[in-house]
Amino acid sequence: MAYQKIAKSIAAVCAAGATGVLIALVSIAFGSTNVRADEQRDDPDRDLAAIGLRIAPDFINTNGKDLALVGLGSFIVNAQADCNGCHGSDPAQEFLPKNNPYFRPPNNAPVKLNQATYLNGGQNFGPVGPGIVKDTKSPLYGGPGLGPNIISRNLTPDHTGNPEGGHDLHEFMTIIRTGHDYDHLHPNCGNGVTDICYQFPVNGDVLQVMPWPKYQHMTDHQLKAIWTYLSTVPCNAHNDALGNAFPWLKNVCE
Repeated sequence: MAYQKIAKSIAAVCAAGATGVLIALVSIAFGSTNVRADEQRDDPDRDLAAIGLRIAPDFINTNGKDLALVGLGSFIVNAQADCNGCHGSDPAQEFLPKNNPYFRPPNNAPVKLNQATYLNGGQNFGPVGPGIVKDTKSPLYGGPGLGPNIISRNLTPDHTGNPEGGHDLHEFMTIIRTGHDYDHLHPNCGNGVTDICYQFPVNGDVLQVMPWPKYQHMTDHQLKAIWTYLSTVPCNAHNDALGNAFPWLKNVCE
């Protein structure tokens, strides 16, 4: 890292004594340019990580985390992919009431996300094709002849510290690379499955609505950064009406 090299150079200045100070300072001045250039080549995501750390909500916990990964993950989650746009439980409550950029002054700055709704899932995207939901009073019922409503998942960590309810990095990468649904919330109809399921042509075995076909092209490093950032978000237990309606949103935080 650049700061480590500079720190060593400063130490060299101190050790050189008065007669060597000028030489050491010149070395720092001319060497720093090369250090910055080398680091930019070695870590092209550095600037993005800096932005990510700046825009991350103030309630994340970075203790023991790789800040470079957290920053890059925050940039992708908060500045590029807008994960909270789909995985926040209430778009109308995405921001705190006095920190909402869509409000008039003075309630529009500084912008602050609402921890109560941040990445905790629960948005209803409706059905995506033909299927079966027998109970017309079910919150999953979207209409006759249609499959179950698609509800965004809770991405906050559980008691393990792993995001999305406890998925480790390998599982997380599998989800993003393939769309695999570990929860099996909307399976394909048939083979004994006769309710809350999807019929052809929809593939209920993979996540629906979630844009994993686009995100699957990210690098392993980027996906690890996202996973690391999500692990800094406080657990949301969803011990509320939304969690009662959609029990899979509930999280065991302790």
